[in-house]
Amino acid sequence: MEKKRDLTRGLIYVLCIFILVFSPLPIGSVESWSRYLLLAVSFLTLTLWLFKVLRGEERIIAGKGSLPLFAFIALCLFQILPLPGFILSILSEKSLHIWRDNLKALSTIGHPKEELFFTISIYPHTTWIHTLELLGYVSFGFLVSWVFRTRKDIKRVLIPVLGIVLLESIYGIYQYAGGQRGFATGTFVNHNHFAGLLEMSIPLALGYTLSMGSLRGGKGEGILRRVASEEVFQKQMLMLFIFSLTLLALILSGSRMGIFSQGFALIFFYLAYIGTKREGAHRGWMILLVLTIALLYALWIGLYQVVERFLKIEEDAPIRTLVWRDMLSIVKDFPLFGSGFGTFSYIYPLYKKHMEAPLRYIYAHNDWLQLIAETGIAGFLLVIAALLTFFSSSFRALSFFSKKGDEFYFFILLGALSGIVSILIHSLADFNLHIPSNAFYFAFLFGLTGAIMRSVR
Repeated sequence: MEKKRDLTRGLIYVLCIFILVFSPLPIGSVESWSRYLLLAVSFLTLTLWLFKVLRGEERIIAGKGSLPLFAFIALCLFQILPLPGFILSILSEKSLHIWRDNLKALSTIGHPKEELFFTISIYPHTTWIHTLELLGYVSFGFLVSWVFRTRKDIKRVLIPVLGIVLLESIYGIYQYAGGQRGFATGTFVNHNHFAGLLEMSIPLALGYTLSMGSLRGGKGEGILRRVASEEVFQKQMLMLFIFSLTLLALILSGSRMGIFSQGFALIFFYLAYIGTKREGAHRGWMILLVLTIALLYALWIGLYQVVERFLKIEEDAPIRTLVWRDMLSIVKDFPLFGSGFGTFSYIYPLYKKHMEAPLRYIYAHNDWLQLIAETGIAGFLLVIAALLTFFSSSFRALSFFSKKGDEFYFFILLGALSGIVSILIHSLADFNLHIPSNAFYFAFLFGLTGAIMRSVR
């Protein structure tokens, strides 16, 4: 019986690691077959875990911070709930107008000519599909928080994660240095989405490197002796090498928002470190050292294309802002509950005014603005509430680990938080969180922080 339990737990481990290793490889898993394969694996893994819960082998512990997240999912499901016309006119008058204006057209494909019930979502089928995808990502994040609970478990999952990111980085550097593509893209189609994967992983690699030292040191003990002791010096140098290669690949990706977001995240990392550590900051030199090495190597390879891209900010920026201006009309017409989760590509053509280019926009290149357009103020506030609760709990945990002198949990948690901050900032001008691979890594960082904070409880 015990062996069977170990096999089940081992299978859960393997499936979780499979998602993390496989998801970036087939061009970020943006194609339907790879996306649905990963979601199926996520739900299968959750099912295996729930069987262990039912047998009493594991317990589900959901914190209060999960309530806004579950409320957001409930909101998405509410969007596809058929409502009487008079109720919908109160909740989303524009949705009711769109449904009634198109009843005649819908009747030609078998839809009833007269309808008494309507949904807030203008396309309930796609809202349902996107909600299922969201559940797949959320399930994976919760699985990570439940499965990788001990230090050994966390180290076990970080090795393949940082390994696949290292391979992606090396491939990206090869692409740039070999002139195969204009910018480093790794196995992704878009260099911005490649940057999204890297910027979530770089702070984690830095945190893992710093966790090998010690938060405390004796009086008169030098910085180098504290950080790079004989036992961990070689491991730290190896991790710093991985960190610098990944940072270099990010620079060579030419993603302006990715580089800016990562810079902000590293500043967040440093400030959070000195803000929660009682004995002062002794490891900032490691961050500066690796940044300098990566920048010098980038200059040696040649940064002409990257610099040239930054010089085109004024030329490229108005293109996206035109889309955002059009979206303000969507928010105005669907203020409370939005047009439906995942319906941007269907609702935007009705409001396309300032953007005159003959292009079909599937995403708004601003995940935050798209969130408001699709789920309204209610959905946006729920997400903000979830993030505020999450970061509040995380900073309390950082303070706890700092006072306790637990460098491993302290720096791993700080690295995961910095990765989350980076991708949240990048999402102001891109749609990284709609890329399945990056969405799974985003969920992984949340799950990892949840697993660490659970040890505080």
